[in-house]
Amino acid sequence: MSWIETPESSNIARYSYDETSQILTIEFKRGGIYNYYDVHMTIFEQMQSAPSKGQFLARSIKGVYRYARV
Repeated sequence: MSWIETPESSNIARYSYDETSQILTIEFKRGGIYNYYDVHMTIFEQMQSAPSKGQFLARSIKGVYRYARV
């Protein structure tokens, strides 16, 4: 798993994506790592290009995909 660092984000420390299992993993700056399940590659690509990763997470991922704390 390769992490993408997000120093510009006030909420997300880093994130990664496993295309085979379609799991998006997010580590938050305030602690906690969460897996979001069945996230399509297009959503991951949209997150990568989003100017605000935290806003994209809140708008397009939270409440849409199943998740679990790791």
